[in-house]
Amino acid sequence: MMKKHRKHKGMLSVELVVAISVLATIIGVLAALGVSFGKLNNRLWAKHICCNAGQAQIDAIAATGKPIDSVKFKKLWPGVTCNIETSDGSGAWQGLQRIDLTLRKKVKQKDVQIHLIRYLPAAEGGVQ
Repeated sequence: MMKKHRKHKGMLSVELVVAISVLATIIGVLAALGVSFGKLNNRLWAKHICCNAGQAQIDAIAATGKPIDSVKFKKLWPGVTCNIETSDGSGAWQGLQRIDLTLRKKVKQKDVQIHLIRYLPAAEGGVQ
């Protein structure tokens, strides 16, 4: 006597539910990672902008003896604030002028801050 193969009608439904739940979990994890990488990318981009603005400010001080005009600075780097402090060098840096730049840019609720220091000859490129 020959045996007949019976199909299990409920098996396809269970496999389909499991496959959909696995795919939903994978999509959820990828979406969460995408948001995290987006936030990191925004912070790194703000840091990059602050570094470029600071380097341009230092170059302007070294070349002309004065920083970039604040109106021009805001136009070139919107949202970036720049605080410049100068002092005389000491020790091995005596005779030079120390330029401290602190640049900030707000990204969402967090502040990105960069601090740059450069010594310039007091006669040539000091801030006036």
